[in-house]
Amino acid sequence: MPKEAKAIVLSLTEAEAAELLEPSGEGGHQSFHEFIREQLSGSNLSVAFNDEQLGKLIRYMTQYGSGGFQGRLNRAFRRPLSDLLTT
Repeated sequence: MPKEAKAIVLSLTEAEAAELLEPSGEGGHQSFHEFIREQLSGSNLSVAFNDEQLGKLIRYMTQYGSGGFQGRLNRAFRRPLSDLLTT
């Protein structure tokens, strides 16, 4: 039986998290936005992604244009992803 991959946890600053706590708009991203917002509830500033969710995050950030949600994802996760890749 294959071992399940460990979740990738990205820690945000308060300003980065605030980008994602704004109300969800209309479009195909609501469920993903809600997934992120649920993890940022209270004073938590970290979001855990499995492989599929991390792929979705990267696709939203790089392949779906420059809409409001995509821009907020870029502002919130650019630094944590860069930190992850340079450690």
